[in-house]
Amino acid sequence: MIIDGINYLGLDRVLKRGSGEVIADTDHAMLVRDEVSGAYMLACDDSAAGMALLDRHIGQDCSLLMVSDYTLGITAFERFEFAEKLECYQVAYYGKNPPADSRLTVRAADERDLPMLVKTYHLVSPEELEKLVSRRSILLGYDGERLVGFIGEHLEGSMGILYVFPEYRRRGFGTALQTHLMARTMEKGFIPFGQVEKDNLESLKLQKKLGMTQSDDLTVWMWR
Repeated sequence: MIIDGINYLGLDRVLKRGSGEVIADTDHAMLVRDEVSGAYMLACDDSAAGMALLDRHIGQDCSLLMVSDYTLGITAFERFEFAEKLECYQVAYYGKNPPADSRLTVRAADERDLPMLVKTYHLVSPEELEKLVSRRSILLGYDGERLVGFIGEHLEGSMGILYVFPEYRRRGFGTALQTHLMARTMEKGFIPFGQVEKDNLESLKLQKKLGMTQSDDLTVWMWR
């Protein structure tokens, strides 16, 4: 299957960076496993072909799965008895390299910053935060000497982990942090992309403001 389009950017990223293993590839479906995140990712333009690959290759050892087809994703969630799921839009930036906000300087978080990150951010596990720090995948943003927030790249390559400390909110620092990460991603030769939960209207509004393109359809992430 040719993976082309906004819904397939996750597969495209792990394959291009060399961490994705193609488990199966047919005319209408492709299943990839990313060795960094441990995630299985299914792209398909035919639900029956996609389910056939899942039935053949997905078992209890699969703890994290992304399905690009929404209806198939909901079916897979129930069929393979996953515990939780995230229904989300994919967003991606196809424009020119965005100018960095001159108010902020950024640096990659290191091991000294891990306790602060674990204490502050609870939407991913401490174990994942440790892996992200070891990969230098989290950027800290400073206004002068003051740490105002951070942003990062999830293990499979999507942008996220955006956090601005309460006293610095509504001053444009969230936008500035994401712009820095978008520029950094493009310097590496990749398309910046991320996922936004379907009901997170505030975040979807921010992505539009930043010039991100939003997918028409939902994708489904699920985990045990």
